[in-house]
Amino acid sequence: MTKIVGFLLLAMVLLGACASPKPYYDTREGKKKLKHYNRIQFGQDNHR
Repeated sequence: MTKIVGFLLLAMVLLGACASPKPYYDTREGKKKLKHYNRIQFGQDNHR
């Protein structure tokens, strides 16, 4: 009985961790924007 409860508790914790949304800077769009803003801020923008 305790093994089943322990397994269910562990499964709920793991699924809860995976279900939380990613921070914006970890998403694909956030990484693109961060790269763009860093290029502008630090003068590495060669397009101008």
